[in-house]
Amino acid sequence: MDSSDPGVHRALAAPARRALLAALTEAAEPLDIRRLAELLDLHITTVRHHLTALVEAGLVEVRPQEASGRGRPRLTYVAAPAREQLDAYRTLVDVLSAGYGPAEAERSARAERAGRSWGAAEPGTGGTLADQVLAEAGRWGFRPEAAPDGSQVLLHGCPFLPNAQRHPEVVCSVHQGLLAAMAERAGRPGALSLRPFSAPGVCAVLIAPVGEHHDGELPASENPHGQEPPGAGPAGAGGDAR
Repeated sequence: MDSSDPGVHRALAAPARRALLAALTEAAEPLDIRRLAELLDLHITTVRHHLTALVEAGLVEVRPQEASGRGRPRLTYVAAPAREQLDAYRTLVDVLSAGYGPAEAERSARAERAGRSWGAAEPGTGGTLADQVLAEAGRWGFRPEAAPDGSQVLLHGCPFLPNAQRHPEVVCSVHQGLLAAMAERAGRPGALSLRPFSAPGVCAVLIAPVGEHHDGELPASENPHGQEPPGAGPAGAGGDAR
């Protein structure tokens, strides 16, 4: 699958198709159209239309199953391999980033607000702030590592590193917004501050001591779009020293 194919963009732009892809990704076995229609409360014809787009985009695969008697085999569907899905979502991030405004500052502000809004709706995991960052960052696709003194969490293996290279003002600001919402849920607004690209291929989440807080904003000198992008450091192309 070529993630630059416009069909990928169209497929992921429709909420019903994203819901179908999510249902197939979470399913333990292939699902047929009737079962998908039941799960999503959609008409079978609507499901068939959206599945066609997902199959053409390479996000879903068709798995014919032999009929128990006479007749045509039953068609079932499965999500495409995770790597191809991730490639498609990376393309979608680029597309959305381009629509966040013409200026870096505007894109950064809008992305941070989006991350904060999304994070505010999340239930949270409990525990210390370091525990919460570890749990949530793992769910976001990072390989997080907590400092022994609990002062920071290092984020390795950014799943959207190619996007961060092209649009750090969007990708990193979304993560800052998510962290801001996490700190607010814990009753410690401003206690979590993202420092993008603190080392080649690594970002750091600084955790303020109890009773202290950061200003909740990325200083100009440490704003993601003011940083050297990953890959520019000694680790070379891709900047991955993980």
